[in-house]
Amino acid sequence: MYINNVATSKTRVYISESFSIKFDVQGVSIPWFEFPFSNESLTENMIQFVKGSTLMSAIKNVYVTLNGQKIVATLNEETGKYEASITAPAASSWSQADHVYKAVIHAEDAAGNVTEMNSDDATYGPQLKIRVLEKTAPTAVINSPTQDALLGENTQTVKFTLKDAGGSGLNMDTVVLKVDSTKITSGITYTDGDDGSKVGTYSAKSLTDGTHTITVDVTDNDGNAATTAKITFMISTAAPTLTVTTPANNLITNATKVTVAGTAKPGTSMVTVASVKINGVAATVNSDGNFSYEQTLTEGVNTITIIATDSLGKNTSITRTVTLDTKKPVISDVVASATTVAVGGTLKITFKVTDPA
Repeated sequence: MYINNVATSKTRVYISESFSIKFDVQGVSIPWFEFPFSNESLTENMIQFVKGSTLMSAIKNVYVTLNGQKIVATLNEETGKYEASITAPAASSWSQADHVYKAVIHAEDAAGNVTEMNSDDATYGPQLKIRVLEKTAPTAVINSPTQDALLGENTQTVKFTLKDAGGSGLNMDTVVLKVDSTKITSGITYTDGDDGSKVGTYSAKSLTDGTHTITVDVTDNDGNAATTAKITFMISTAAPTLTVTTPANNLITNATKVTVAGTAKPGTSMVTVASVKINGVAATVNSDGNFSYEQTLTEGVNTITIIATDSLGKNTSITRTVTLDTKKPVISDVVASATTVAVGGTLKITFKVTDPA
């Protein structure tokens, strides 16, 4: 005779000879038991079983613990297995040992015998190591240069800030800094920000005049990727071009004013000529870059400095030297070899001429 899961409170089995009963509880084969009774009834008072019982004692307490939670397990009558429905912890498991939360199964029978199974179990341990992933992406921000900046040096300090947002931490091995699509593989240094962020610094060198792009990417330890940080900026290192058409250098004149004229052009199309100054005084510059200015001279040597400055502060200068001489030459020591001479005759006059300047 074969009986499975005997548990009813009123079951009676009448027997007339010795027989054997085998109980299959939770898939565990219970040894054969001989009942050498004749004309006896088998009741629950003689052998008591509940579903999920072992041979001599019922399983009465089954639960799972995970990250401080205690979850009572229930028996699935169809599968004969216990089930515990667990809500995953709210935080990533990355900060835990081995980056996992470790579950423990507890089982206790009616006699008080307790079995615990943890993640160290050789057979089932891997099933009790729970990796929990957070879903909040980190952030990446480029602090400098700023978007659309116009800069006058071909070496620029790049600064960017990376910050974890979901608790798994930044995976610094995934940081990718690119300057004009070229991945930077060395030279980046990091410092810790006050808010738990990482601040990266890199010196970008030999930047040519024109537009440049910087991007930064990073992923956290749970695989969430930050939105790519991207900025564009411009470099203009060329100083303005300056041509002075008048006056000629080393000009000597008796005019008390001289016209200083020429043309100033920006070194690149990204900048403009901000000013042209003659000895510190701004001249009027038209849309073509032409300028003209009347410079008053003082007696003697005059130094005229023309400086063209662009919108980035870069400048080009030209110096002209002009001498103002308003003093007439002085004639003295005049001597004639003869003051009376025949027609067609010759005479010689000697004299001295000096320039009082």
